[in-house]
Amino acid sequence: MGLLSPLFAGQAQGLGHYQYLKAEQQLRKGQLGQYHKTVSKLDKHPLLPYLQANKLRRLFYKTPISELDRFFSQNKDQPVAKLLRRRWVWYLAATQNWRLFLDYIGPTENLSLRCHRVTALESTNHRFDALLEGQALWLMGVSLPKTCDKVFANWKRNGYLSEDLIWQRLLIAQDKRQYKLVRFLQKKLSGTLKKHARLVRSLWRRPFNILNDKRLLTLDGRARTLLITKALKYQPDRLYELAALNLLPGLNEKQLHKIEITALNYAAKHSGPQSYQWYQLAHQNNVLDFELEESFLLGAVKSQNWPLYSHLYKIARQEIKDIARWQYWQARALESLGSVNSESEHFYSLASIERDFYGFLASQKLGISATMNHDPTHVSASILQRIRMHKPVKRAMAFLDIGRISDARREWQYAFNHLDNDGRQALAIIAGRLDWSDRPIMTLAQQESWHDLQLRFPLAHETLFDQAARKTRLSKNWIYGVARQESAFMYDARSPVGATGLMQLMPNTAKSVSRQQRIKYSQKRLLDPEYNIRLGSSYLKQLLKRYKGNRVLATAAYNAGPGSVNRWLKKFSGPLDIWIERIPYEETREYVQKVLTYSTIYSYRLGQLQPIFDRDTLSAWSNISPTILEISKADGRRKNKG
Repeated sequence: MGLLSPLFAGQAQGLGHYQYLKAEQQLRKGQLGQYHKTVSKLDKHPLLPYLQANKLRRLFYKTPISELDRFFSQNKDQPVAKLLRRRWVWYLAATQNWRLFLDYIGPTENLSLRCHRVTALESTNHRFDALLEGQALWLMGVSLPKTCDKVFANWKRNGYLSEDLIWQRLLIAQDKRQYKLVRFLQKKLSGTLKKHARLVRSLWRRPFNILNDKRLLTLDGRARTLLITKALKYQPDRLYELAALNLLPGLNEKQLHKIEITALNYAAKHSGPQSYQWYQLAHQNNVLDFELEESFLLGAVKSQNWPLYSHLYKIARQEIKDIARWQYWQARALESLGSVNSESEHFYSLASIERDFYGFLASQKLGISATMNHDPTHVSASILQRIRMHKPVKRAMAFLDIGRISDARREWQYAFNHLDNDGRQALAIIAGRLDWSDRPIMTLAQQESWHDLQLRFPLAHETLFDQAARKTRLSKNWIYGVARQESAFMYDARSPVGATGLMQLMPNTAKSVSRQQRIKYSQKRLLDPEYNIRLGSSYLKQLLKRYKGNRVLATAAYNAGPGSVNRWLKKFSGPLDIWIERIPYEETREYVQKVLTYSTIYSYRLGQLQPIFDRDTLSAWSNISPTILEISKADGRRKNKG
């Protein structure tokens, strides 16, 4: 009997899910009598509150407030209550029931709802609060939803929308590169401010000319600060000229501080002959915080100013000295300065302890295996059983069974937020046993638990990755590293710009690759792991071929596009580790470092530990001048020909 009970339990669970889906359908069709009969058989189903919420939502127009409040009270801050409350708030906005709207809305980041709240405050005679909320929205300096049009139309009618407020918003939008909004706001100005808006836009496009243009003196402090900081991002050394150019009178302390910090940050990142003087200035003015100190170190690395780097490292705060990144570069600095091997090896050894990009680089320099320090997650069987029976976990697993992945993740996150450390560790283990690959990654990351490499780097869809590696003749660990960084194995991942699926393919890229591979293209199928991995690995193969086997360049191009990589190659083709540090897009730089790190970890997981820079990559890099740079020139010629 004991052996058969799980089978019967599974059948009962399947029947319960069937009844749940049937009740949903009956509710959609308005068959309330049949719905109630079906629901009567589901009294213990974990998703019953969702059916109750669906019914309430469909009958908002005639449901007593007391019934809604009872549901909210019974389900408190659970996802089902939050979802229903959000629908209820939208319903109240649509029906312009502003008093109830204010009772139920609560804190929100949704811009449309925030604009509705301004309208609600106005309509209920809370005009001062409405003005404050509206002004906060106005000065965000971004385009707002249509819902907000009514708010600012009322402002205009009531005389709140002054030219100064329009001018403030225009400057904020200019700083945020919201150029379409800037053009729109410029049309709303008149007289002197309209001329000033045109001047700001004109100077912004020519940053090297800003400080030499005498018209800058005609602008108020806000506009001058905006343009001076823009100019100093390109010419930080000109900070000392500002007083002589008479550009500082009228600026307040906050504006002067912003100008100084901007110059210091950009001087630090672009190390030059005066770098140490800039460092001393920052130190003397008590603005040398952790981030700025790291910027000075990075600037010295990028310019290969090893004497400066070594000196800055020696006088850096201890927290910085203890970071593998800066230990690695201190070793490189000592190496380049001709110090005895034992000195550089000391810092390589310190860095090699870490399981990260710089630790793996240091290990390769020392000729030793990369440090992994795998430490499996352990919790007792009783804790695992308790967490399995936890109501949010049961709801998440039920949603998983019926293919509602977003709802399942929402319940899983709710469970995580309300569990102790052991419970959270158990969550990661349970998700791993369910082959729900993205949840252990996210769960352990939120817990800052980094050492279980089996859960954090799962061999998800291994058969599909095997097939892709064989077909493309790429390293399986590299394809895994890309997928792990791109989506953390969320097969339904979609980026704000449209990248889709496990390997985050842009539709146009996927279409092009499918055409070259003679695979029928389907945008819907990008959510299919097999199709996505096949196209993603094929694209990686194309990029690797383009860059003569250099995995670093192919990885960078996968993220930023070949055009960007080719531009960077024209500017610098020195040592590979420095080339990575010099990638101007922070997102791409971190992306390359993470993919290489994850690929190394996956080589360990697959039983064939490899160094972070493979032989083909190093070989291709050593031949970069006659090969890859020619590709860049050819690409430029093709682009010029249109």
